[in-house]
Amino acid sequence: MILKYFITLLSFLCCIIETKAQETDKSYPSHLLEIYKAADQSKPGKFKKAPVIGITTTWKGNMLSVGYDYSRAVELAGGIPLLIPSTNDPALLDAITSMIDGLLMTGGPDVHPSYYGHEPQPKLGEVNDKRDEFELLLFRKSHKRGMPIFGICRGMQIINVAMGGTLWQDIPTDFNTDINHQKRDDSTIPAHDISIMPKSLAAKIFGTTKVGVNSRHHQCVRDIAPKLRITAWSPDSVPEILEGYPEERLFAVQFHPEIFAVHTTDVTMPRFFSYFVKECRKWAKTYVKKKK
Repeated sequence: MILKYFITLLSFLCCIIETKAQETDKSYPSHLLEIYKAADQSKPGKFKKAPVIGITTTWKGNMLSVGYDYSRAVELAGGIPLLIPSTNDPALLDAITSMIDGLLMTGGPDVHPSYYGHEPQPKLGEVNDKRDEFELLLFRKSHKRGMPIFGICRGMQIINVAMGGTLWQDIPTDFNTDINHQKRDDSTIPAHDISIMPKSLAAKIFGTTKVGVNSRHHQCVRDIAPKLRITAWSPDSVPEILEGYPEERLFAVQFHPEIFAVHTTDVTMPRFFSYFVKECRKWAKTYVKKKK
């Protein structure tokens, strides 16, 4: 009998709370109510068990920035994008890397040559020491955990440097080429083709050994870091894809697949992100088992 009264009282209180909430809702403008309704009714859906992908940002002045296409491409592939604020605090980065299942290293300014033991050349572009230190610390933390690390443009260069490789500081100076690798007018249109090594991971991911790519860089890999290898080149022999699989969960491209994935109907470039998210999901399950 007591239990019956308790349940009745609880139901009555819930009705009161719901009525009060509805009365409160009436005081909100209709557009705000639409947003709140969408928030209250939403469920995780396909993202319920999705891997969390950390995405690097640039710290300049009082601003953190990164192109929206990176996070959107990860989202379209079924991953949860998490923007990582630039910091040189190893403890904070240790905490952040414990929250993510994979790392995407994005495009940006030139890597300072001091990190690979060279002197700056006249055509060296803008550098950002804060970002260099942040990404090298972040790479170290993420790599030691064994999580998948993928790089785009500068991301390919910083991965090579972090693993002990070097860079050409300016392609027009260092290469005899007619190809404009720094084409920025329309990145949804291929700037040149690349040739991919047959039977490589890159060929498996993209499903082809020749593909047109966009191009927004003036530096590239010079000496390849130990445990890594180049598996694709442009017609003038500029390295375009870097990989370390299966020994190292590292993969990087010199072009910008995120732009094609978000802004075009291209079906090849989204495979980069689909494979990355799949690898992160697989690693997350393995890592959880190891911790247990």
